[in-house]
Amino acid sequence: MLDLAFALVLALGSAGVGLRVLRRLGLMPEHPADGLSIGLVLGLGLLGLAASGLAMVGRLGRVEVGSLAIGFAACGLGSLRHLDWNIGGRREDYRRIDGIVDLAIITGVLGTMLTAMGPVTDGDALCYHLQVPKIFLRSRGMIFDADLHETAYPLLMEMLYAVALSVRGPTACRLVHWTLGLGFAGCVSAMARPVLGDRSRWAGAVALLSPAVANGMGAPLNDVALAAFAAGCLAVRLGGDLTARRGLLAGLLGGMALGVKYPAIPWVGLVGLSMLVPRPRPRALLAFALTAAVVGLPWYARAYVHTGNPVHPFFRSTFGGSGIDEVLDPIKRPMDPSPANLLTALAPLTLQPDRFDSLSHQLGPAFLLLVPAALLARPPRRVWGLVALGQAFLMACMTRRQSMRFLLSAVGPLSVAAAWGVVEFRRKGSTPGHILAGLLAVTLVAEGALCVARARHGVGVVLGLESAESFLARREPTYAVGRWMAAHLPGGARVVGQDHRGFYLPVDYAMELAHRRRTGLGSRGESADEVVDRLRERKFTHLLLCPPIRGEVEFDPTLSDRLRPWLDGRAPLYRADLGDADGVVRRYAIYDLGGVRR
Repeated sequence: MLDLAFALVLALGSAGVGLRVLRRLGLMPEHPADGLSIGLVLGLGLLGLAASGLAMVGRLGRVEVGSLAIGFAACGLGSLRHLDWNIGGRREDYRRIDGIVDLAIITGVLGTMLTAMGPVTDGDALCYHLQVPKIFLRSRGMIFDADLHETAYPLLMEMLYAVALSVRGPTACRLVHWTLGLGFAGCVSAMARPVLGDRSRWAGAVALLSPAVANGMGAPLNDVALAAFAAGCLAVRLGGDLTARRGLLAGLLGGMALGVKYPAIPWVGLVGLSMLVPRPRPRALLAFALTAAVVGLPWYARAYVHTGNPVHPFFRSTFGGSGIDEVLDPIKRPMDPSPANLLTALAPLTLQPDRFDSLSHQLGPAFLLLVPAALLARPPRRVWGLVALGQAFLMACMTRRQSMRFLLSAVGPLSVAAAWGVVEFRRKGSTPGHILAGLLAVTLVAEGALCVARARHGVGVVLGLESAESFLARREPTYAVGRWMAAHLPGGARVVGQDHRGFYLPVDYAMELAHRRRTGLGSRGESADEVVDRLRERKFTHLLLCPPIRGEVEFDPTLSDRLRPWLDGRAPLYRADLGDADGVVRRYAIYDLGGVRR
């Protein structure tokens, strides 16, 4: 509960800071919920930028970061009292379908919150999204680790995780990402309000309960964060007259999106292009472009300095530089990116989600069911524009890595179109309207129920029926290995190992596969003793092996095979067969690289 309290105070304080900026620029939305949502996303982005500044000057210590978090909370919480929730004007009649939508929203929020309150076992988080800020905090600055190539990525969200790690821990990181998911849904409602009025929350519900979004909110990754900054950028751009100030604020949020993940590049480009139609707004476009560049491009300059490629490790044929080819392996692009396939990509993404990276990160059925129907109802220009932007973004991303986690920014504008179509058909009182409303209700209720079901694994910890330590010991093997390391390895130990997940290991850890890809060690016919000698020369003191003995999992056995002659006859310092949440059992063994033969 302390983690939840921390995340809520941090989010509300950051929202207050964001609201101050909106008021200072004279861009406060009419509806307080819209202002609170945009302010939340904007404020958390500013907090991430402030933490990045501390890291750049080598001051990323717990005292400095903790003081920054306290300062944001103190500065922002007071401004929340100025929100005026007395909204005038005509409201829509409250119907049964509204109650179902609201129930689905409440269920989804509670389910995702319970998931986010559990201990962290997400693989990508443990090998990258939390490991990177852990390394930065240990180093008190933003370093580049050649054996962890993600340290060259845009890392704005990871800097927010550095704040949460310095004050609380990994569960607080999950909850910070969860609050950004709420901000994402609120920003989608803000962009829908001009066409949906009070039922703009329907669009927010479609976005929030999309399985890819709801699942991502419960993990300390960066996909929902990118969608939140992208939605905030678009909501500001569409929030009123396109003045230079509005372009500046949209550019600030666009620059924050650029600092989270590479798919923001086409998003920012598309939002910029939208400022040229229906008539060009050059001052707004210039303010947008300059602000986005100032805020976002330093991450790409940093990648260029460290790797020779501003979008490392992608587009190596264009930019050159160091990198790994595996991120562009054909398995990452299962669909031929032909024009026809790109135009109709929403169908296979919906009907065959297992083809695209992860079944649990599917977009859900709402878009394929409801967006085409909306386009048949002669939507206003705003809805057409949102569909065009969402489709263009989806197509641009699908030309490269075809992961549904990379597509979440498109969920926002497509959710507006889906909700508008249902509201419009239902307003006409036609049979299609009743059918579409029923489909929406069933979809949202089912997706809300999935949110609750997904929380079942960690609910014992949340309710106090099981300790976090016991949960992690059952479901995350590197936690048990890390506890042994903390108790038995010397403080200066440097470990090279086969497991990708290093967050729970309290040592200087390098993934052997990444090290081998970078250096070629063991790929030139060296003997086992020669490989070990090279590892010792590079200051590695211990070796971690973890071949799977039960279950199916992607695993590279090269190191184990190469070192077999050296391993034979040597007793490991530690050995245990440990399982994870996916039912995979690995045989963990730790060897002293300076040890003698038994």
